[in-house]
Amino acid sequence: MSGSADNRGGAHPVGPPGPKRVCLLVPPARSADKVPERVYGCTFTYYRQPELPMLYVASLLEQDGHAVELKDYSEDSWQDFTGDLASFDYDIYVLHTVLLAESVDLRAARQILEHTEAHVIFFGPHPTLKPRDFLPSERCVVARGEAEFIIRDLVRALPDGDLNTIKGISCLDNGELMETESYGVIDDLDSLPFPSRHLLDEERDSFYNPKLPDKPVTLLLSSRGCSFRCYYCVPNSISWARELEWKRFHDGRKPPVKLRSPENIAKEFSELKQQGYRSVSIIDDMFLFGGKKRIMDISERIRGLGLKFGILARCNFVADEELVKALADAGCVYVDLGIESMDQRVLDDIRKDTDVSEVYEAIRVLSRCGVEPKANIMIGSSSLETRESIDRTVSEISDLPLNYCMFSIATPFPGTEFAEMAEQEGWTVKPEIYDLESNLSPTDKSLVSYPGLSREEMEQAVKQANRRFYLRPRRAWFFIRRLTSLKALRELISTGWKVIR
Repeated sequence: MSGSADNRGGAHPVGPPGPKRVCLLVPPARSADKVPERVYGCTFTYYRQPELPMLYVASLLEQDGHAVELKDYSEDSWQDFTGDLASFDYDIYVLHTVLLAESVDLRAARQILEHTEAHVIFFGPHPTLKPRDFLPSERCVVARGEAEFIIRDLVRALPDGDLNTIKGISCLDNGELMETESYGVIDDLDSLPFPSRHLLDEERDSFYNPKLPDKPVTLLLSSRGCSFRCYYCVPNSISWARELEWKRFHDGRKPPVKLRSPENIAKEFSELKQQGYRSVSIIDDMFLFGGKKRIMDISERIRGLGLKFGILARCNFVADEELVKALADAGCVYVDLGIESMDQRVLDDIRKDTDVSEVYEAIRVLSRCGVEPKANIMIGSSSLETRESIDRTVSEISDLPLNYCMFSIATPFPGTEFAEMAEQEGWTVKPEIYDLESNLSPTDKSLVSYPGLSREEMEQAVKQANRRFYLRPRRAWFFIRRLTSLKALRELISTGWKVIR
């Protein structure tokens, strides 16, 4: 089927003349402690982050001349949303849906369909994986995979244009499922306008990242995709949607990684500086793709802007002290490391393609260059894991010069190889517990159980790991020294309690 796209989305069917009124909608959560986190889509919210996938869609629609608003009801009640719906006057609603948001987004769509004549567009990883589930009406359309240009063309076409000419969509035609050929992936990421962050101006100070205390903070994506082989991995929701769609039409293979140019990235950084942002969380699955020359070029271009930023990277990619020093000089203050385990047998089994020795070297280099290393440990990612190997991992990580570590339990997300393996091997727990949308909480709940390591043992291990790591005096003192206000103290207490409880 389709490979890399030409960024035009095929033909451009035209609907009624003039701009459309488009609502980018984030529906209410089921409860205050069950607010879906939609940037990565694999847990419930610990702290608020900008809805970057929606902002990318908004930028193309605004470029096309449409009137776009973002309505975020994630912290409001269903009564608030239902009451406001009667006064809304939109032609199209767009919902970005991850696994944990399926029920609330479909509930909102049904209310829209019942009370208005508008159309509903779903996009994101879960509609891409299961498009038929998101078509309760012929006024619903799913934009599969990498969706920005697809949604642009859909908004042009609705309500009466010919949808058959738009690649990458699923919809109903006389009650039957109709799907067009895959759009592929966006070949030139520089062709995308920068996200429409102005839609969040009134609430941007509410967004938070504990590793980036300088506010306001925003998100940035400089590449899409990851070429490595970890069988459990769910990347950020933009990359995950494109990966699910590509695998469907390319025999399970991963899509090619696509990179923005250093010039384009530096231009967005400069724009963020002008808009008053002070910190940037770069959410690429692996920021250091493209070679040392590219990263050095980016670092040189953004050095001097005064923006602090953090990245995600593999340990073996940060062993180069010259490269890390350049990142630090450019404003990089932390690197999120996907370590997963300090047991080499486990790393080999999950196809991590890394060595435990590289963990120590990465942390040494980062610490030497003044960049905060943050570890991610994933308990139960392999059936080879034991209680003893978990204890060794937690002990070794706790002794390293780290202030941040996220301990979680591997979850067999739909669409991953891990999910297929868990089903085949009988690792998934009993059906009343194995309810991803209701029970998924990778930081404290297991949905798998191994012959040598039970679900209960993994859940207890995560609790003990967090307490063992964070309740050391030197780490408590590190966080206390960073406090700058009573609001920061409240955020620290709120986030910290969720971690160690």
